[in-house]
Amino acid sequence: MPRCTAKSKRSQNQCLKWAMFGKNTCHMHGGKSKGPLTKEGKDNSRKAAFRHGAYTKQSLALYNEAISLIRKIKNLLSNT
Repeated sequence: MPRCTAKSKRSQNQCLKWAMFGKNTCHMHGGKSKGPLTKEGKDNSRKAAFRHGAYTKQSLALYNEAISLIRKIKNLLSNT
C-alpha cells in the first residue's frame, strides 16, 4: 500500500500516513472525497467556483482605454 503523496506547505515534507485504497492521498488530504455526485451538487460546486470577471481581456482593455482618455484630458487641461 502506498504512502500519501500530499506535502506540507511549510516544510515540504511528505505526509507519512497510508493512502486510501485506490487513491493517492490519505483520508486527511482528500482521499475520502468523491466530489459532488448529484446534479444539484454539481451545480452548487460550479456556482461556488464562479469568478467576478473583473480581469478578463475585455474588461482590462476597457480599463486601459479609460485610463488613456483620462491622461489625454489631464494633458489638455494642463496645457491651457
